Amino acid sequence: MVSHAISEVATKKDKSLDREKVCPFLLRIFCTNMRHNSVHDYSKGSTPTNNELQVYTWFDCSLKELKDLVLNVDQRASKEGTIFDFSIVSPDRFTSRMNMRNIGVVVHKQEGLDDKKTLQSTKFEIGDYIDVAITYARQNDFGGRGDFRRSDNGPRRQFGGPRRYRN
Repeated sequence: MVSHAISEVATKKDKSLDREKVCPFLLRIFCTNMRHNSVHDYSKGSTPTNNELQVYTWFDCSLKELKDLVLNVDQRASKEGTIFDFSIVSPDRFTSRMNMRNIGVVVHKQEGLDDKKTLQSTKFEIGDYIDVAITYARQNDFGGRGDFRRSDNGPRRQFGGPRRYRN
């Protein structure tokens, strides 16, 4: 049996948008550390109470552009390797629930597959929210507990262990 189905995703191309002629829309972005907000935070017409960023943008805005807008507000996120995990929060068409779906991950100062993904390509609709989980880049120390990596001037540090292995 041969399938003659045509994928609309493959044939549909994003049209370039003239930002001088097209009016931008208000986009509400909610940021949290290391995790997304709960879908329940968006229920019954409410939104998370803190870390909201309101920007005017267009449908051809990329996730990398959104990351840069968040960086303008949150200077802690400007370290190389900070991870921005983007999700769309939208109302369910048939119930009063809100749905959250992941749309991409952008890493600061690193090229990635989702950098050029646009709001239009993610099926974003006006009235949806963007939820961003920011995972800050780790420090080179381990919480001040010492450096357990091998250094140039000697062996690894001792940590105790069974007596027969102690020096």
